[in-house]
Formats: sequence, C-alpha cells, structure tokens
Amino acid sequence: MRKILLSAFVITFSLLLAHNAFGQAGFFLGVQAGYSAQKPSLKDIEFNTDTTFLYGVRAGVKIMMIAVEVNYFQAAHNMELKELVTFEWGDREIDYSYLGLNLKYFFPLAVIHPYVSFGYGYYTADIRNIDEDKEKGFNLGLGLELMMGGKFSLLAEGKYHHANLDIDERELKLGDFTFCVGANIYF
Repeated sequence: MRKILLSAFVITFSLLLAHNAFGQAGFFLGVQAGYSAQKPSLKDIEFNTDTTFLYGVRAGVKIMMIAVEVNYFQAAHNMELKELVTFEWGDREIDYSYLGLNLKYFFPLAVIHPYVSFGYGYYTADIRNIDEDKEKGFNLGLGLELMMGGKFSLLAEGKYHHANLDIDERELKLGDFTFCVGANIYF
C-alpha cells in the first residue's frame, strides 16, 4: 500500500510540475548582459584571467522542451601577461564576440525551466593593432528561465566557450566562461 501511495504521489507531483511543458512555444526575442572571464592560452606565454562586461541579443524558436536560438554577444578584454616578457601582445585590448546557434533542452517545472545548452558558431578576436581572426568553436552551458506570465521570462545562464584562433600566425586558444542574465519576450 505504501509503494502504491508513494508511486501515485510521485506521478501526480510530476504531472503538476510538468503542466507547463507544452504551454510555452513560439518565437522569442531577448537581451542579455553579464560578465565574461577569459583565459587566453598561447604556447610559452601565460596570461592572467581577465573579467569584463558583456552584452548581447538572442532570437529563437521554442517548441515544447526544445529551443533553437541565434545568439550574439560581445566583450572587450585586456591582454595581461603573467610575467614581464618582451611580447608585443601585452597590455592590449582584445575585442571578443560570438555569433552562432544554440540548442537548448528544457526541464520544465511549474514556472521555472532549467535547461542545458550546446552552441556552435563563429568566435572573433581582434587584438588592437596586431591581428584579427574568426573561427568556429563551441560552447556548453546551463541555465534557468523564470516564466513571468505567458509572454515574458527572465533568465540566467552560465557557459563555457572554446575556440582556437590564428592571430599573428600563432594559435591562440580562448577558454572563456560567461555568466549572463537577461529577458525574453515571446510572440
């Protein structure tokens, strides 16, 4: 009897939490802002991690528990060398941006929708007065979307971004963690 009651409770509770699983569908537009913690890597040169402000936009389509979105963000980091080395990249600004597609899978609860995301797109790095490159890369993330009615949501997400760029004929590896908050409007 105890197992039957426990099973009935789990099933009922799951159905109550998942009632909104199919309710939020459609096209959305959003904005995001947060911070970017970048750790560039170059053979034989060590850089300090630099944290800076990022901003961006997103647009996508959400159907049931899956969303596909186009995402763009930009951040401006400073290249800080760990050691005092005669290297022309030191104390330069690096403009860093991402334009790509993200696939999200939601785990919808009543009004809170946690999700995992995978993205693939173009990362651009432009080191002032040195060189610029654009290459494909990927990102992985976790997020949480809070539905504020049927047309508006707030969100928070953290992602790891990885791209290898060829700057001044050197392979620059960009490992970057971003944390963003934002809002979406559904149509």
